[in-house]
Amino acid sequence: MYFDINREIQDIILPSVDRLLNSLIREWGGCRFDTAARFASSLGAAEVLVLDLPASDVVVFVPVRHRSSVGYHGFAGPLRLLSGGRTDPVEIGLFDVLAMLLREPDICEHSSLASRLNLFRRAAASVAAVAEVATARGKVRPFADGIPDFIGAESALRFGHAVHPTPLSRDEFSSEDSRRFGHEYGGSFQLRWWAVHPDVFVSGSVAPHDVGRMVQGLAGGDTGLLAKAECAEGMRLFPMHPWQASRLMLMPAVQALFEAGLVRDLGLGGPPWRATTSLRTIHCADCDWMMKFSLDLKLTNSRRVIERRECDRGMSVHSLIKGALGERLAQECPTLTVLGEPAWMALRDGLDCAVLASTIVSFRENPFRHGDAPKAAVLGALCERHPGQAQSHLSDLVHFVAKREGLQPQAAAERWFERFLDVAVEPFFLAFSEFGLLFGAHQQNLVVGLDDGWPDRLYFRDCQGTGYVSEFLPLLRKHLPSAGGKGDHVFDAPAAAQLLGYYLVINGVFAAISALADAGLSSEDDLLAYFRRLLERLAARPSGNLACLDYLLRSPTLGTKGNFLFSLKNTNENTEVTDPLAGYVQMPNPLFTRKPA
Repeated sequence: MYFDINREIQDIILPSVDRLLNSLIREWGGCRFDTAARFASSLGAAEVLVLDLPASDVVVFVPVRHRSSVGYHGFAGPLRLLSGGRTDPVEIGLFDVLAMLLREPDICEHSSLASRLNLFRRAAASVAAVAEVATARGKVRPFADGIPDFIGAESALRFGHAVHPTPLSRDEFSSEDSRRFGHEYGGSFQLRWWAVHPDVFVSGSVAPHDVGRMVQGLAGGDTGLLAKAECAEGMRLFPMHPWQASRLMLMPAVQALFEAGLVRDLGLGGPPWRATTSLRTIHCADCDWMMKFSLDLKLTNSRRVIERRECDRGMSVHSLIKGALGERLAQECPTLTVLGEPAWMALRDGLDCAVLASTIVSFRENPFRHGDAPKAAVLGALCERHPGQAQSHLSDLVHFVAKREGLQPQAAAERWFERFLDVAVEPFFLAFSEFGLLFGAHQQNLVVGLDDGWPDRLYFRDCQGTGYVSEFLPLLRKHLPSAGGKGDHVFDAPAAAQLLGYYLVINGVFAAISALADAGLSSEDDLLAYFRRLLERLAARPSGNLACLDYLLRSPTLGTKGNFLFSLKNTNENTEVTDPLAGYVQMPNPLFTRKPA
């Protein structure tokens, strides 16, 4: 007996279907494309994706809406099953398909029973969360009639990672928590404030920043909160994400601090904040800083707890980009703005004085404040399809720009993409090849500045995740003697090329290409040709390390992160992965063109 799939819920299930199947196609050999006519005559599609499931003696297939050479296929649903030599397929639910997948020997051999059950649980939670969001906000199209503000664009990303089996699973978060604190619902909330004794307060900052003054600015002139802080004489104000604060109250080490009078709860206060797409980083248009918190939950592949080494790394990169090397980077890449992370704060354990990682809070520059705040949209939101459709926020934006300027949609799309490459993509190749900086430039870290809808600059966020190319360490150490030290991300150029190839190209550029092509605004081949011309132009420069450009142009395959296997093994990527490339799998490189013999 299989779940009966009501046609009315097909659209709200399809975002989960797309994400699971795209991750499977990259990692599992049981997927293949075939002609639709071989399976059913009324699918309305030319092709189907077929899953061969011999352990269950069945075949599952789904109509293909968009066949992608860059790895972002679109499916039309519903899923159908053929079993026992039957020729008439029956509809089948996504949970049934996942259960059968987890019985396949070549999947079982990579996992334990417990980890498979965990994946099923997390996938089920994700499907339910995606369905809730699709019901509540699936018809929201903020780019169809204009350009939303920064935080409005952040909430436009509704369904999570585009190639992941559990994109919206949030262990420890309830549905109510997601509605209150999830970026996709766009809700606002106040911070929880504690008063902390200096003996258990620890912080770090890059001159001239002072953490105490930075915290005062976060209160937003809340006189009631400031009066409570004055009553806690000699104590330091400490802002907390309200969900994390409730979790921390259950930790014995934090309970001991309260019992000893070293921490006091001042309640909620200050201005309203809203989550960005990273969930743990929040934004207030009245404050100079965005705040990044530890959150004790697992989202996609990692528990979202900030480690002390990440704070140190963030301050180091901040020092680089604000110094002489940063000035040279700005001259070379005038459209790139790296949002600095100059400070952090945390509590110490009252017994051994160790930093309590779950209490770490870090500060990130916020250029998106009231007044003349620039318009900008995170790339992940732009590339996201509307439920059950080929259209995306990006295609909505292109149509809006085309209509306003009297352009044909295809011409507007290709011009938009060319500007995107020049403004938002080229700087990362130059930062790599000229300065040895490896930015983790994936979809959710690329915030595209928009001037009347056209890309005009790029805001990169995540200094804490930035790494260095080892061949450049002598240069980098002239500006930052500690560069490449313990806790830093350092990779040789070939390894760094694969990492940038995944984050910037597969996760970013290819996603934009597919979003435009899926909506019929251009072809993937034409857009790839624009991109290939950029790479060839950069490769012809007389200076710089060409490892990344050579890799993209000359390698027949590209490494891509194995999100299905990460999830299957229940790996905490943040703390358990020492070599990120060990979890990569290969996909065909659509940029590679074989030269004639």
